[in-house]
Amino acid sequence: MTLQSFDLKSLASREYRFISSASVRMAGLCESRVVKVPGGPLVRVEDQSVTIGCNVSDYEGPRDQEFEWTLILDNGAEIPLISTFDPSYPDTTVKARVDSGGISIKKLSDASVELIISKVRATDSGNYRCSTPSTDSVFSGNYNADVELTVIGDSLKVVPAVPQPVVSEGGKLELQCNASRAYTAHTFLSITWSIRKEANSLEEILTFGPDSGMKVGQNFVQRYADGGLILDLREGGFYGLVVKGIKPSDQGVYVCIAREWTRQPGGGKGWHKILERSEDMGKVTVTPLGE
Repeated sequence: MTLQSFDLKSLASREYRFISSASVRMAGLCESRVVKVPGGPLVRVEDQSVTIGCNVSDYEGPRDQEFEWTLILDNGAEIPLISTFDPSYPDTTVKARVDSGGISIKKLSDASVELIISKVRATDSGNYRCSTPSTDSVFSGNYNADVELTVIGDSLKVVPAVPQPVVSEGGKLELQCNASRAYTAHTFLSITWSIRKEANSLEEILTFGPDSGMKVGQNFVQRYADGGLILDLREGGFYGLVVKGIKPSDQGVYVCIAREWTRQPGGGKGWHKILERSEDMGKVTVTPLGE
């Protein structure tokens, strides 16, 4: 089969052509254009910022490549979002958001961009297609790639529970934190207990999750190993912390931090934080022995 070439000068016009995956398979060439986006689904929380990367490799023509982003809804409707080369590309339904910077595109290099949505909406859920116009002498490879974005509501809550304000040195401190959220597939919860001493920054005591594991702050490792720190897990979103053998250095403001996570794109082992909420539980004063 003979592959038809085309005049590269025509690329200066708006008559860019995008190649279907079926045409790509027919080309059958070893080296061909590759467009990549993160693996999905991406899960993000409403009103938070969303960034989706896209890059192209193994292409011919100019080093500096152009990009377009399109939203494909569940009903199959396609909504042109933004382009690096065509200011008239955005659909009328999103033009105001593009003009205000609510939807933008950032060029990271000649061959990579980021789509940025500053405050994502529930209606932004769908498949996001990154497309690159052909600058190749033959049609070969994939000229677009899709990634699914799911936007969930902000349901994460942390309810403060004021601890006992004064504890004697050597005594026991029991802290309570209730954290809850609406269950959503592909999302996970972690709870961190921290302490703020005077004007210092937060110091992590321990974290449970998001993978059901325990992470202990570096200054509390030995104490946890000796049984001086206990995470009290109960039903109903109760995440308590028991501190035994209270020391003067335990004085400060205790903070409960809840974070919602999703797996890193592409099936990686890492985590991506999508939401964080914290509450000061209150200040605890330690009375030294002999007072």
